[in-house]
Amino acid sequence: MFKAILVDDERMSLEVLAIKLRKVAPEINILSTFQSPEEAVVGIRQLKPDVLFLDIEMPLMDGFTLLRQLEPYSFEVIFTTAYNQYAIEAIRQSALDFLLKPVREIELSSALQRLEKKRHSQQASHNESLALSSLQFNKIAIPSLKGVTFVPIQDIVWLESDSNYTIFHLAANGTPPRKLVASRTLKEFEQMLASAHFLRVHRSAVINLLRVKEYVRGEGGTVLMDDGSEVEISRNEKKGFLEKLGL
Repeated sequence: MFKAILVDDERMSLEVLAIKLRKVAPEINILSTFQSPEEAVVGIRQLKPDVLFLDIEMPLMDGFTLLRQLEPYSFEVIFTTAYNQYAIEAIRQSALDFLLKPVREIELSSALQRLEKKRHSQQASHNESLALSSLQFNKIAIPSLKGVTFVPIQDIVWLESDSNYTIFHLAANGTPPRKLVASRTLKEFEQMLASAHFLRVHRSAVINLLRVKEYVRGEGGTVLMDDGSEVEISRNEKKGFLEKLGL
């Protein structure tokens, strides 16, 4: 899940927070805890956490000063303090959350859920940028649970929807057909490939028009792709398909 560092000058507060964190998120990895802000600065630079749980009022160095010493930083910050007058400054620091002591488990759980959503959003944005940039090289980046696979666009025969996933039907010259499952929706890939020779012919299918071998007439009809696949064309998409082929 997340790698976390906890900073608070009160040992009891650190111990209680760590216990509550492990209770609401057993998979969280608490890298270290620090009572000394000065030691925390060194530890944070070395350990590179995903999220920092940070007290504000501490001797010698407050939480805001600690953050300024770490700028620029990529981790998220969740402030934990007994003083609500710091809320406005916490907002200015772009904190993910501001929790008043004693921190309640329900608030802690909510903050972690917000962190998870933000991370997923950032990852999705990164994947989209990666996919779009790869199109410039006639390849598309296909994210999966294992990583990202770069596939030449001409190798894509058709794409099939499977709930929130997309199945790529691939066939390169001289190689057997294969499938690749991507952890994104068909609609997202349809938008990425809109400028190429791809067309949605069914609510669950997008085809590469350059890989169509034969069209069989019917209510909507069926296309035979050059990898041997048969793809149904919906009645609603038939007109657009025929127009694309000049029929």
